[in-house]
Amino acid sequence: MTHPESFEPAQRRRNDLQATRAGFDAVIVGAGVNGLGMAWDAALRGLRILVVDKGDVGSGTSSWSSKMIHGGLKYLEKYDVPLVRESLHEREWLLRSAPHLVRELRFIIPFYARNTHSKNVLRLGMVAYDVLSFDKSLQHFQLHGRDALIAREPGLSTDGLEGGAVFSDGQAVYPERLCVEIALAAESAGAVVLTHTRAVKLGISDARVVSVTIRDELDDAEYEVPTTVVINAGGPWIDQIFDNVQLPRMNGGTKGTHLVVDPFPGAPKDAFYYEAVSDSRPLLVIPWKGRYLLGSTDIRFEGDLDTVSASQDEYDYILTETNRVIPSANLTMADVKYAYTGVRPLPYQADGETGDITRRHELRSHAPRYDGLFTLIGGKLTTFRQVGEEVGDLLAKRLGRRRTSVTRKLPLPGGGQPNLGELRDQLRGTGLDERLIARLVSQYGTRAVPLAALITASDENRQVLDEAFGLTRGEVVWAVTEENAHRLSDVVARRVMTGVEDDLGVAGLSAIAAVCAELLGWSEARTQSEIENYHRYITRFQPPGRQSS
Repeated sequence: MTHPESFEPAQRRRNDLQATRAGFDAVIVGAGVNGLGMAWDAALRGLRILVVDKGDVGSGTSSWSSKMIHGGLKYLEKYDVPLVRESLHEREWLLRSAPHLVRELRFIIPFYARNTHSKNVLRLGMVAYDVLSFDKSLQHFQLHGRDALIAREPGLSTDGLEGGAVFSDGQAVYPERLCVEIALAAESAGAVVLTHTRAVKLGISDARVVSVTIRDELDDAEYEVPTTVVINAGGPWIDQIFDNVQLPRMNGGTKGTHLVVDPFPGAPKDAFYYEAVSDSRPLLVIPWKGRYLLGSTDIRFEGDLDTVSASQDEYDYILTETNRVIPSANLTMADVKYAYTGVRPLPYQADGETGDITRRHELRSHAPRYDGLFTLIGGKLTTFRQVGEEVGDLLAKRLGRRRTSVTRKLPLPGGGQPNLGELRDQLRGTGLDERLIARLVSQYGTRAVPLAALITASDENRQVLDEAFGLTRGEVVWAVTEENAHRLSDVVARRVMTGVEDDLGVAGLSAIAAVCAELLGWSEARTQSEIENYHRYITRFQPPGRQSS
């Protein structure tokens, strides 16, 4: 069946690519959380901004964190008080501006006699963390003696336990959807965001940036885009962007792996933030979507950033340490649903402890050799808005604009309604079932209202494509027509979010692909290729011996 919206997304993309020849004030390479934050801020100041990424929005490191919006408690150990304060300030903004995507999460730090820091030092750290977050909306910390902590979390190992602390941080259940909303905000402000578009060559004249050549990864066409500023925001890929530019190594990213498991004996009600027995590294046990995240590792990585995956040593390390802090868990490889691995975009440091590498970001100018080229080194999920403001200030000054940043005053597109209960009440009049209503509100916030209208507009859009998840056809239509999804993986992994379920989205894959084919004009061969590519993509997340055929 042909629909009015059929093929329009593909045509809009072609039009945007053709229009790039007119030029921009700045081109941002990298559509992760930081590149998108830059685009949003700069576009709101009236600058002409283009964002390109060889993949999808948020398809790199932004998707593979601990899903925490945190104030940087661990940074206190390095006495980096300004970074902690900045992180806490941005955490509070996110809780207010995207209440559907970012929520409070309580953490427990158990005090063990074996810890690197004594319980008195840890108590002081909690007091300092609380003082630095004086303007927070979250609950204050609490200190518990040994017996009180065991009563609260009876699964904790009692060997050497001396008490503990309970504090609050934030959790971004779907950082992928956070990136999608920042991209939508940037586009609403006037930026152009082109995914699956690779930056391949920097145009230089008299040591100044004059253009960037981009290649459409879907159709293999190239376009020369005039610009006077290029921001390299490629995360751990920053050293791999331009073949014709010679720069010193900047990225020294470390590999971080998380395991996803179902609830297990002794599993905590709150998150655990504890010190590993074997190497004293901080580790986490985090409730997430009815399951748990365990991790993460922190290992220097020199391999292929596009296919990075967990090693058996990482599985063993995380499972062993989890079983030590929760002895009744008895977790094995068979309990792991899947694992995901990302590479932190940290500055290059040849040796030393990985935990000592700074988590601060740096915006590096490559003048005088390449005047107009800048690289973002580092950057975190929590502080993307602040990074965007700093880059916006730089661009405004360089390009002679006087507008200041306004992003701190704005919600993200699905934000603006802190009472999610009222949103759910509003959707009950649509006739959708309660489970679907709850999920739509948690994924889309206020944008769930027009999405629900699309779903209920026809019996066809009400059709369920993935029974276990409850995914409707209307959500796939929305992902393609309203959220710029151009590949099957875009829809499954970063829009409708079936891709982070236990089966990694396989159950509804063929049905979703059929809808995408109809809307994007795919041939039968292209549709089959998209399905095969997705199966190859998820092998990196599947434990050894469980890769799909």
